[in-house]
Amino acid sequence: MQACQRHDYHHHSAAARAQPEGKICWSCHRESAPTALLCDNERCRAIQPVGKGVTYFDLFLDEGKPSFDVNTGDLRRRFLKLQQTVHPDSFSQKEDVERKLAEAQSSWINHAYATLKDPLSRARYLLKLQGREIGEKDQISDPELLMEIMESREEIEMAKTESQVADIRLRNERQVAGAIECLSQAFASGDLARARDLTHRLQYLRRISQTVHGWEPSDA
Repeated sequence: MQACQRHDYHHHSAAARAQPEGKICWSCHRESAPTALLCDNERCRAIQPVGKGVTYFDLFLDEGKPSFDVNTGDLRRRFLKLQQTVHPDSFSQKEDVERKLAEAQSSWINHAYATLKDPLSRARYLLKLQGREIGEKDQISDPELLMEIMESREEIEMAKTESQVADIRLRNERQVAGAIECLSQAFASGDLARARDLTHRLQYLRRISQTVHGWEPSDA
């Protein structure tokens, strides 16, 4: 696995973001924490809407600090606990407003978990929080990456045996792992420009992986 390249850059510290706002319970009209799924008032405990300004990290990490490095096992356990609290089936006999809030919370938690458990979507989400969003259809601007992708696709098209494709798959998996390791270092050091470049790279390596997995031998 290749070592991460070092770049000269201006350090980009995480932009300060406004703290999530507390929310007023629709039922008892008392204030609850921004991340509260249920009203903090023990006599109420009505399900609450998703808090304004709350990020996926706020809900899934104890300190709520955005980070590329997460423990996927802890994420899974937190996800199951959160879903147990707001699962729509638990509110099927409640009034309409609570059923709708349960569906909204459950959907939001599902999307948050899917985003944070995957390195690529997690990197893209981190960049989005910093105002450096990457779109699915962004064009490649790095000529070296463009050439690398074109060569890989040509190799896949020219491959005639499972063995040849297996070699390409193994190399791509190593490149994916290397990109993830470098992303961790880039985010940890605050090099957002580098993190954005690496996220682009990982995005296209994933596409190569999909092409490899879809390969079928030619009838010719």
